[in-house]
Amino acid sequence: MNKEKFLQTYIDIETKVFNKVDKNKKFESLFEDVKTYWKNINSTDILEIINYLTKTDISIRQPLYKNLIYPILSDQVEKNNIKAIKGLLKLDQHLLSYQGYTKDYKYSIWTLLEKGLTIEPNDIELLRIYEKKTREYLNYTLHEIPTGVIYGADGASIEECEELIEEVSKYEIICNKLKRDENDLIRECKYYYPAYRDYLSVYKNYENFADYLEKECLGQK
Repeated sequence: MNKEKFLQTYIDIETKVFNKVDKNKKFESLFEDVKTYWKNINSTDILEIINYLTKTDISIRQPLYKNLIYPILSDQVEKNNIKAIKGLLKLDQHLLSYQGYTKDYKYSIWTLLEKGLTIEPNDIELLRIYEKKTREYLNYTLHEIPTGVIYGADGASIEECEELIEEVSKYEIICNKLKRDENDLIRECKYYYPAYRDYLSVYKNYENFADYLEKECLGQK
């Protein structure tokens, strides 16, 4: 089955079969001989399929992602194919879902971005994705101020504060490349990350981080 026939079959199942059980069975049947697709459908075909389904607002289901999109594009990522990297990044939520049930963490959103920008440091599309993802994460790390700086699901350690200080320096470079003004966020990060790091080494002397800020950092922000 070539790309065109496969795509039409997939679309027919998605748009014409409404019973969930029947739809799942048809998808199972469609992907029974998945290795045959790997011979007849290449990464360019996969990218065209993604673009078509996205533009026509037809859902990309996990069977399609698991059986074709991820294995074919991840193979090309190994070969430093920038288009394949962008293809996986375009479906970042699908990647997270896939990792949730396969526990395959070989490629994360961040490793894909870092790999892509290592290959093409000035790729505007990758830079914009990196900037957006980093901005969202930096805002997340600050969302419980003045309780503290967050790293992952917990409060940051001294070492993790150092990582965040390094990360915001990288972010500032990206913003400069994109001519994007995020000076307020960068200034907040440069203030709170070192302050929280320093607080952690003397926290027993204060009621909490807010107390430390008031007594030691007043007027420095």
